[in-house]
Amino acid sequence: MNLINNQLKIIEQNHLGHFAYLPKMLGFDVHQADGVTVINCGLGTSMFNIAYGAPNDCTTAIDQIKQKYKEQPFAWWIQPSKHNQSTTKALIQKGFIIEAIEHAMICDLSSVVSFVQKTDLVIKVVTQISLLQDFMSVLESYDPHISAFYGRMNDELLDADEKLVVGYAYGKPVTIGILFLSETSAGVFTLITSRNFRRMGYGSDMVLFLMKFAKDNGCSSVTLSASGDSGYSIYECFNFCKVGRFECFEYKGEQIINRETSDF
Repeated sequence: MNLINNQLKIIEQNHLGHFAYLPKMLGFDVHQADGVTVINCGLGTSMFNIAYGAPNDCTTAIDQIKQKYKEQPFAWWIQPSKHNQSTTKALIQKGFIIEAIEHAMICDLSSVVSFVQKTDLVIKVVTQISLLQDFMSVLESYDPHISAFYGRMNDELLDADEKLVVGYAYGKPVTIGILFLSETSAGVFTLITSRNFRRMGYGSDMVLFLMKFAKDNGCSSVTLSASGDSGYSIYECFNFCKVGRFECFEYKGEQIINRETSDF
């Protein structure tokens, strides 16, 4: 039990670290409210507007936090250690829908013996604006606010702890990933492959690259969250194990944001 609790702590720290890191560095509103981290980028999308954590008092906190977003869409993530039926029920009663149930997963990098790619995917860490444009080109079909967020990036941030990564096939950017580096662990996020290039092994090679990058930078473990049974079974092939689950709720606000689940 202590091992699982420690693993969950690492996973949750990486998730919150990723959610808050760039918004805070880019000057967006990130603050605490009744035990919840409120990340309000003001961009009208639940991709970047995120509440993370379970409120201490659901009866008042949910309405107060909704007001902070001024009827804009936002996602509310409940981490595995804070999951309880009363919070779930309260959020649904307040107009939220369950957008995703995601498996919390972790990999001990010492258990991985090979990081050899199986395709000819060319993978680059985003270190300059031209590469950032390629990263955004894969992501922008999922949300119209991508450029308003990542367009604020500068060279200093491109060299920070949140690594944006692009994979190229036939000279085109076809897959992306994000790696959040903490002291001894790293979190993998935003694994997306363009529709016409899926089921070709590019997503798997991106995962291997991110895992190796984490290990080369002193991390002993890598974490992620995976939706669906097929999603988590893919990662089990990379020695990830599931130790809990995240609940992601979405408040649509006055706009309807169509978000598609990413896959390989």
